[in-house]
Amino acid sequence: MTHRPEQAGTTTTRRSHRLALADHMVQGATFDYIVCGAGASGSVLAGRLAADPAVTVLLVESGGDDEDERVRDPDLWPANLGSERTWDHVTEPNPHLNGRRLACATGRGLGGGSAVNAGVWARGHRSDWDSYAEAAGDPAWGYAHVTEHYRAIEDWQGAPDPGRRGTGGPMRIRPSQDVHPLFTAFLDGAEATGIPRFDSANGALMQADSACSVRDENIHDGVRQTPFRRYVADRAGQPNLTVLPHTTVSRVLLAAGRARGVEIVRDGKPLRVHASQEVVLSLGALGTPAVLMRSGVGDADELRDLGIPLVQHLPGVGRNLDDHMRLPCMWEAKDVPLPVPTRSQAVCFWEDGTRPGAPEFVMYVSPAPSVSPESAAQYPPPERCFTLMPAMRPRGGSRGRVRLAGTDPTAGVRVETNFLADPDDVRSALSAVATARETGNSAALRPFVEREVSPASTAPDTVERFVRNAVGTYWHQCGTSRMGQDEGAVVDARLKVHGVEGLRVADASVLPHVTVANTMAPSMVVGERAAEILTADRG
Repeated sequence: MTHRPEQAGTTTTRRSHRLALADHMVQGATFDYIVCGAGASGSVLAGRLAADPAVTVLLVESGGDDEDERVRDPDLWPANLGSERTWDHVTEPNPHLNGRRLACATGRGLGGGSAVNAGVWARGHRSDWDSYAEAAGDPAWGYAHVTEHYRAIEDWQGAPDPGRRGTGGPMRIRPSQDVHPLFTAFLDGAEATGIPRFDSANGALMQADSACSVRDENIHDGVRQTPFRRYVADRAGQPNLTVLPHTTVSRVLLAAGRARGVEIVRDGKPLRVHASQEVVLSLGALGTPAVLMRSGVGDADELRDLGIPLVQHLPGVGRNLDDHMRLPCMWEAKDVPLPVPTRSQAVCFWEDGTRPGAPEFVMYVSPAPSVSPESAAQYPPPERCFTLMPAMRPRGGSRGRVRLAGTDPTAGVRVETNFLADPDDVRSALSAVATARETGNSAALRPFVEREVSPASTAPDTVERFVRNAVGTYWHQCGTSRMGQDEGAVVDARLKVHGVEGLRVADASVLPHVTVANTMAPSMVVGERAAEILTADRG
């Protein structure tokens, strides 16, 4: 028999903003579903499941609550980096980046990355979703079905587009407001390079090969709208939903080929909590493979070396780490007003001869020196500057990997980016920088430009050296528990971990490759799909 959370011994405390959180958990408590991770996917899934009062749900989160001005005010998002609201990973040295190690933060706390990001709403391109459907062997992951999910998620505040955009959904989405002239000039410059302009950064744009637009954002009355706030917070006082913060998931409890619950660590003490139906991992592209491996699910040789008993040999766990490679180029600004230096209000997507068929490049603008330490040392940022930040998706040869640093759940992970390992990616990176420079040096941006600071050269060797020192992450990690039907896949089309009953993954780690831009909105769709699947399975 499944216990209600209050019968299991948990208590809740009422906090501001009507947020009720559990303050302890007893050994052996049982729930129908345990969702591990309160980020974009986990919050959507937990909220959808808890809408049925007959279902009990435990939502476990390693970080704390979201009652913080750095969460509410999206302009303050950089202040979260290096705080208790992020896991501040540092990658392994990359020989293709001159041995550099990259800062690689992920969200920690209620809302996960969606509570600390820049508030960009980017759905993913038609080609992204259709390729996922092909890999999974299920048309429900295709663009047509996913568009219906987006229409149910959105409360769109822009120009009506009823065939593509939704109204009345939980997430208030709008175009950027009061767009600064710098971003308008940026779009004018992009148009001058041949990139067509659209009225919205989603909708029809996500079916084009190249496009630019004012960006969409999940902000209402100046306040960030997170999936946790829109799906979970108002339900946190329900008797069938328990939200347990400050709790680390150590491993999944597996017996006879089935997930029976999870081992968690709270206040330094291990506890076991049981699931009568399913355990769902929504811990992100770095956290989810780590828990799978600690649970005995992964590459047999790697687990043997760590002394972890093998439960299911899945060599794809932790592999295929994908992300956007950011390639910031900087200009000194004239003595003219610049916008607040945190969020870009415009975005460009494009294809070129090195990556034809769909947009493989994305570019934002930062009115600040958003460059790597190595690039800043080579090209010192002037007092007034702005940065164009093109990014590209790595080819398969440049995908990375996540490994365990140890069996202790507090030991973290080893992150190998492998950026630029594929020689063709170097060629694409040079192409992306060339497009950024053409835009930044265009007549449209001339009223803002004093001079180009970096790379400020057309010499191929100089630009390639600049690229290897400039590359950074856009914090869009995914792919490490990818969907598929081949031996490298970790989950099937219904998000079930291959060879294990009662265990699913629902986060960006299931996406076979990174979407064309930011990953919060696609992660929400993964949560919606997980809810759709589990509800159907429950009948």
